[in-house]
Parts: sequence; structure tokens; C-alpha cells
Amino acid sequence: MSTTATNPTQDAGVPAPRPLVRQPVVRRRRSSWIALGVALIAVSGAGGGWLWLATSDREAVVAVARDVPMGAELKAEDLVEARIATDPALDPVPADDLKKLVGKRTTVGLEKGSLLTASSVTDDPLVKEGEQLVGVTLSRLPATRLDPGQKVEAVHTPKESAASSDDEASKAERLQATVIQVSPADNSGDRVVDLAVNSIDGTTLAQWAADDAVTLVIVPDAGS
Repeated sequence: MSTTATNPTQDAGVPAPRPLVRQPVVRRRRSSWIALGVALIAVSGAGGGWLWLATSDREAVVAVARDVPMGAELKAEDLVEARIATDPALDPVPADDLKKLVGKRTTVGLEKGSLLTASSVTDDPLVKEGEQLVGVTLSRLPATRLDPGQKVEAVHTPKESAASSDDEASKAERLQATVIQVSPADNSGDRVVDLAVNSIDGTTLAQWAADDAVTLVIVPDAGS
């Protein structure tokens, strides 16, 4: 009598385990990523080298932080340090000399953002040797602002010549002068203008000022 072997799990109604299927191992190709990484490193290195070259060719110089009129004394807040590309055509003041510039007088009007050059400042006083300082009170001034160091003509305009002809007015006495300072207007609108004139003309201008017989005429710059 033959006997048939039975699987106890089948008899118990438990399904037979499925055979394990081994999934194929997919190896990622890393060669493309490696190449990309090498390229990025190369680009970064080139960019860093360019940045180093760009910054290494720059120098610290003195620039103007705000508008400064001609003849004014420089203050610390008038100046600022800036870095510019080296250019032999430029001759700015090095930033190391910034503190030395405070207190110097400007020889030209300075504009905000411009570079300061050595010729833009001076230690020379506005009133030079052989000159005298005369204060003139004026109720009428040119609409153009008068700055220290500006050249003007003091014209003798006595009251009795107010109705004179144009020919006589053109022959009026004139003195060359330099503006040193202009005071704020007082309650009546008058301003005191300090003028430096040749010492020979100082007494004459003072007499004109005492008679209230002075009119200022701006002398155009030679380069204008």
C-alpha cells in the first residue's frame, strides 16, 4: 500500500511561500557627475583668479563725499575713501593722506563722487602777502553764489552817478578783488562780503564801502 507525502502547510490552508526573485543591481554611472564636478571646480577657480586679479589692481584713494565750494576748508565729513582701478592717467590723493587734507582749502569747487587731486587743495591763505582785507556791506549781490577764492571787481558807484550814461558807467573806477567770505543776510537783507585787495587799493575800497558806493561784478574764469 503506497502512501503519499503531504505538506503540512497545505493541509493547514496556508499558501506556499513564493520563491524569492533577485532584482538585478543597477549600477549608477558616476562618470558624468564626476566630470561635472571637475568642470565646476575649474570654473570656480577661474572666477576666483579673475576676482583676485581685479581687486589686486585697485588702490585706495580719496574721493569727495559731498559738494564743497571753492575756497572752503575741508572737513573730515567732506572726504571718503574709495577704491579704483589703477590708471596711470589718474593722479588721485592716496587714502593714507586723507587725514592730512582736513583743514586745507580747496582751489576749485569739488563735486560729490569726484576724486580728489593734489592740485585741488592748498595750504596757502586766501589773503596773500601784500593784500588787505576790506569788509563791504552790500544789499544787492549777483544771483550767482559767491564762493571764497572767487575773483570779482569792486566797481565805484556813487549815488550822484546813478543816472549817468552807459559810457560814463563803463569808465567807472574798478578794483580787482578776491572774495574771502560772505556773511549770512541780516534782518534787512544786507550781507558783508570780505574782499582781499592790493594793499595800495585797501584805503580806496574802504572809502567806497563807507559811502555805500560799491557794486560787485563777477569776473568770468579764464577757461570759460
